[in-house]
Order: sequence, then C-alpha cells, then structure tokens
Amino acid sequence: MRPLGVAISQASGSTEVDPDSKYPIAGIYSFGRGLIKRPEIQGSETAYQRLTPLKSGQLVMSKLNAWEGAIALVSPEFDGSHVSPEYPVFNINELEADPRYIEYLVAWPEIWEKLTPRGSMVRRKRTTPQTLMELEVPLPDLGEQCRIADQMEAAFGRFKLIRQRRSDSNVAREIFFGSYLREASCWAPLGEALFLDIDEVEVSSEETYPIAGVYGRGRGVFSRGVIQGSETSYKKLHRIHVDSLVMSRLKAFEGAIAAVENRFDGWFLSPEFPTFVVREERATMNYIKHLCFWPEFWRMLQGESKGLGARRERVSADRLLSIQVPLPSLEEQKFAAVQFGRLARVEPNWNGSPGRRPRPPSDPAPHRRGPHP
Repeated sequence: MRPLGVAISQASGSTEVDPDSKYPIAGIYSFGRGLIKRPEIQGSETAYQRLTPLKSGQLVMSKLNAWEGAIALVSPEFDGSHVSPEYPVFNINELEADPRYIEYLVAWPEIWEKLTPRGSMVRRKRTTPQTLMELEVPLPDLGEQCRIADQMEAAFGRFKLIRQRRSDSNVAREIFFGSYLREASCWAPLGEALFLDIDEVEVSSEETYPIAGVYGRGRGVFSRGVIQGSETSYKKLHRIHVDSLVMSRLKAFEGAIAAVENRFDGWFLSPEFPTFVVREERATMNYIKHLCFWPEFWRMLQGESKGLGARRERVSADRLLSIQVPLPSLEEQKFAAVQFGRLARVEPNWNGSPGRRPRPPSDPAPHRRGPHP
C-alpha cells in the first residue's frame, strides 16, 4: 500500500473566465460512472471567476461527491472541457502509474469508502485534494499495474461484446417502457397518487441508527451502516417504512427516488430525504416504483436547472408532487406494473444502471485480480 500521491499530483492551469467566451462544461457521475457532458455556457452565466480546462489522461474529482465515487479519468472526448474549482484536477505520473490502472482503482468502492466523511452533515463535507493524495491504495510496481490493466481490458472487451449482442433487446425494452408512459391517456399531478408522510424521530445520543441512502438512476435504497446518535448533529431523523417512497432532495433529478423494500423497514434517513405514501384509492406503489425508473421523469424534476449550479438545486416535496405524470386507472396501473416487472426480471439493468466491475487487488500479489462503477 502506498499513498496515491506517489502516482498523482494536483494540476495547475485554471483560466480566467471571459464573459464573452463560451465554455464546454463537464461534470462527474457518482458511483464510478465517469464524466458527463453538461451544456456549454457563456462566461457571463457563471459566478466563478476561473475554470479549469481538462486534458485527456488527467484525473478529476468532485470535492462534494468523491466519497460516492465521483472520481474519473479524463477520456479524449472530454479534452478541452472545463470544470469549476469544485473539481480538482490531477496529473498522473506515468513513471509511477499506468493511467488505465488508476482509472480502475478510483472506480473501486473500497476507495470511496476510505473517503467517506464521518459524522453529521455528511453531504456537505468536501474531500480535499490533499486527502485524496494521502489515501493509502494498492499501488504495485509499474509492470504489475500494466499486467493488471491488460487483464481488465481483456475482460471488459468480452463483457462489451456480450452486452452488444443484447443491446437490441435492451433498446426494445426501453422503447416499450417509454412509449407506453408517454402515450398514456391520463396524466395528473403526482400529488394525486402520493402524499407527504414523514415519520420524524428525535435523535438520542445513546441510541444507534441504521442509516440508508438512495442510489441515482432508479437503483433503489442502500445501506450506509449504523451510527451512534452522538455522531450526528441532526436533532431529528426520518424513519422509513416498507412501500413508502423516499427522495433525495439533492439528487432527485438524477433518479435518486425509490420505493422502500422490506429489508430497509425501520431504517433512517436524514431530513434531506422526504418520504411519501401512496393514495391507495388512486395508485399502486408497484406502478409508482416503475415510474421512478423512467429517465424522462427525472428530467421533469430537473426543470430549468442548468449550468454549474444545477447539482446544488434541491427538489422540494411540493415540486415532486406537482409534476404531471402518466396516471391511468388502478387496473391499468396493475397491468402495466406486471409487464414492467417481467422486463426487469429478464434484464436486471433494463433501466440503464451500470453493472459491477471486478475489484482491484489489496496487494500486488500476482494471483489477485485487478481493479473496479
């Protein structure tokens, strides 16, 4: 294990923003899913005085979401895109590291876990460049890194071939899902189907609380582990219940909305996650659950948000409930949910969520398999 700073160093080279110039903007997906192109902006549209241009082969990190896997290698298609000061950029020392190995390494969940801030107000805590560079990681010699990267590329080549062979059927499923919803005859505010129902609990410093989170892209609820009440400055938490709907106010427009499964019944979320219950006379949770997989639904929540500040705009409960959605009769909802459920069983990633990559080695031993969305 060696500090990641052996392989990377923070890059300089930010540029002063010209109000009359245009800047292609990049962002970073969470969970190791790489960079994303954002709309080009006019210099006059941002409050930032400086932006950093990206170069192919660099490493870039989101200070706010590094602990959720928002770290990525810059691919050639993002060469020349810009990021705000909230995204530190690093050069890779190719005498010490193979960029391909570093790309797999930073997509490994155990690396993100080491960056996870502890205690309360987690989502507001930022990862500094120094923290990333001081991180102890499996960093074997350059030859071993190249060998592992070669193995990974070969494995992903086979994976991509298999995925390509299935792509036509995946596209067909997504077309069916989207066309069904778009062509629904009855649209109504989501508030006709759901109502806000928060089970607020006073935090006791003596108690422990199992904490949940919500993945983006409609991928459901996940565990963040158990905390002691004394570890959070929140005075209250939201307790969640099976078949309620939870939403991340910060990331709702990235699909961070999900139905609560049995295994998370009685778990807790911060006040940043409002909870909703279905109006049983108007909707079924099974149908609403599938609606949350629909990318167009996420875009409705995004509204007019754009540019560098879009990720900071929170979605309120009122805003969610005011969205116009396809809301057919109860019988039709039940029928549609059955059909959508069949598609999900045939292809677990039918809603576009990424698969998992193998883990990197915890040491440079030859028998271990190499690095990870």
